[in-house]
Amino acid sequence: MVGLLAVRIYVGERFIHVERNLMPPASQFLAPNDRDVTLVLMSDTGSNNHVLEHVIDHARAHENPDFMMYLGDFVSDRRHANFYWMLSEIRRHVADTPFFMIPGNHDVEKRKTIDKSYYRAVMGPTYYWFGYGDTLFIAMDSSDVVEEAQFSWLSDTLKNIRPLFRHCVLVGHMPPKNVQDAETHRMSDADAARLMSIVRGHRIDVMIFGHVHYFSQGTFVGVPMYTTPSSGQTPRFTDLGKYGYITLRIPKNGAISVTPQYVDFSGPKREYLEAWIVRYLFTYRLREVINTLLIGTVVFGLAGVMAGYWARRRG
Repeated sequence: MVGLLAVRIYVGERFIHVERNLMPPASQFLAPNDRDVTLVLMSDTGSNNHVLEHVIDHARAHENPDFMMYLGDFVSDRRHANFYWMLSEIRRHVADTPFFMIPGNHDVEKRKTIDKSYYRAVMGPTYYWFGYGDTLFIAMDSSDVVEEAQFSWLSDTLKNIRPLFRHCVLVGHMPPKNVQDAETHRMSDADAARLMSIVRGHRIDVMIFGHVHYFSQGTFVGVPMYTTPSSGQTPRFTDLGKYGYITLRIPKNGAISVTPQYVDFSGPKREYLEAWIVRYLFTYRLREVINTLLIGTVVFGLAGVMAGYWARRRG
């Protein structure tokens, strides 16, 4: 028992130490004010690491980003092991490029219940702001219904922090509206209306969201709004069969640009097999088999004991 506890503590400390560099720089001011900024944004992998690795490699090779932001649905379900495994898989691909994250619905939901403690334990806060150059980045948590506490935080941030920066970029997981399908894959009407009332008039330059699995562009409260291509989960609508990311360039002089980038990747069968084994056989399927065997053993064991007991009484 003592040995198992020691191993648990060692492994836990090792993982926690490893992930510190991926914690978002909440409420920090980073980099000089007067500079160009390039970042890439990606989302919706669902534990398909083989796709995300190629997306990250392509982004680092072609865009040379100052940092990367991941807009949710990193794992297939909200278990600590899933986060740790995915982070260990992509670590050498991320290398020394800062990689900041917010949660998606798959990162916090399991069997229709929501629990964000798993995400927070590994990745830190679910919403935050930070400054990079002369741009304020606001990362919302729209993985589920947005709580009033977060809306109050957003209102205070826009009122008190927004005036300190030239530009402002707001990101989240679920968008307030879906360009291709107005009824699904978006915030609730109440959350969208509340967001609209808060952001109106605060000079937000760009909004970028994930969740829909395709690149789109439109407006929300007069603000340009975009959604990211999928980086692992099934692409939809205009992006069928395509994976990718968004490049956001914020020059010190000139207009902000948002460009979708697509990665030509079908993936070797070995990697798909590896992902299937890890995601299904060694998570859901194997666990279900083990549970069934354990329950069956207990039930049949008890039945045997009872049968023996009654046989002795009758004898």
